[in-house]
Amino acid sequence: MKMTELEDYAVRPGLVREWTLHPSVFSAARRAGRDAAPPSYNQESHIRTMARLTELGTRTADWAGVAFELPDELDTGAFGRALVAWMGRHESLRSGFRQAGGEMAGGEMHRFTLPADAIELSCEALGDFGDAAALNRFLRDRLDAGTHTLRWPSFVVETVQRTGSVTVLLAFDHLHFDGYTLFGMVQEVREFYLAAREGRAPVLAATGSHVGYSAVERHEAQGIDRGHPAVLAWERFLADCGGRPPRFPLPLGTREGELLPQKSLFRWLLDPAETAAFTDVCRAEDTILPSGVLAAAAMTASALGAPGPYRTVMPFHTRSRAEWTFSVGWFVGVGPVEVDLPPACDFRTALPLAQAAAREARRVARVPFFRVSELLGVDYRRTEPDPFSLLSYMDLRELPGAKDWARLNARLLTRISDSGKACLWAMCAPDGLYLFARHPDTGVAATNLHRFAETFREILRCVARTGNAATAAPRRVPAPV
Repeated sequence: MKMTELEDYAVRPGLVREWTLHPSVFSAARRAGRDAAPPSYNQESHIRTMARLTELGTRTADWAGVAFELPDELDTGAFGRALVAWMGRHESLRSGFRQAGGEMAGGEMHRFTLPADAIELSCEALGDFGDAAALNRFLRDRLDAGTHTLRWPSFVVETVQRTGSVTVLLAFDHLHFDGYTLFGMVQEVREFYLAAREGRAPVLAATGSHVGYSAVERHEAQGIDRGHPAVLAWERFLADCGGRPPRFPLPLGTREGELLPQKSLFRWLLDPAETAAFTDVCRAEDTILPSGVLAAAAMTASALGAPGPYRTVMPFHTRSRAEWTFSVGWFVGVGPVEVDLPPACDFRTALPLAQAAAREARRVARVPFFRVSELLGVDYRRTEPDPFSLLSYMDLRELPGAKDWARLNARLLTRISDSGKACLWAMCAPDGLYLFARHPDTGVAATNLHRFAETFREILRCVARTGNAATAAPRRVPAPV
């Protein structure tokens, strides 16, 4: 499944319906008492950041979602029942937050959670569109409006019906998702719909709750102190980065803390056969594919003349219990990565260095970064949606429903928030390995992200085809700004 912006997904014209919570659910939410489970560290930090931006008069959309197609006419009754049942399965979708004293930017934050039997949906026809461009603009505006961090619920569902098929779009503020949540969503929602239409129970594995996970995360993290190895690792790493999280290794043409509109970049890196060959090279060195991707990224930075060592932040899933495997929620920790390549380094030399760095980062990522920042007495997310530039890797090939994505025209959609950072996602899908990146909308950033993507692809393909790759003579660039 490709990861793109909504503008790059062609939704064919048709009748738009919007699916939102029934007014009775809002009444139940106002009456709901305080849930003992706190927000997760990621959730609390995200809410406070968006509240600070709002206080400064800035509203930046920060949602992602999925789109896919179903054949035939939409059975609206079955679809409504499917969404209600799906929300009943995932407690996080029935949970929201309130701020003691009113303002979300400071003070104590409280959770409320509704029971599954309180959920009802409303469906409203919003218009029949004949022009694809007008439809896309309309959908973008509706998804932006329905996913506001500081309003509950911060997710929305749209359907677009035309003769012979319907497009389903689900969009969520980051409070509710991580990558595995979104990529698994197509199979779940589709199965609930088919089951409702056919009058049977959905065939899905049992799942736990992100609300419960949040309570566990907080309890375990409160036992971490200033001398914990993960805290010390972050302290050393941040000091080596000049007292702040690492920036993209090439210039972006931005100032520190500047919020700019962002653009995206998509590149296929390897086809399935090349991905298999690249994996074999990694295995021959007793390493794994994600380490190979990291090694290639470090070599790319070096080849383009970026000052070494290569430093970035990598996300890792925290679904450490089987009950959380299929849960909807934000199950992510991040770890600091430093790969120090020797001069004239080839891929096979870089590979074990990258694997060691990734293993250490995964160990550190078990402690929530925002707990670490509490202990260090710093706040790296004050008024920026992105606390750091990152390099993410995900393998999507064995996820439930992956074999159906192409047939369903399934797509992961992301709304690019304003930011001064550049972030990279390397995704291993049934169709091969691809890169999705977002970067500030400056000429410098566009040029350097293109250079990075092309060099990254050259190195990966050289390894896949020859079994190794050497770093070319560095093409020197100024230090990042």
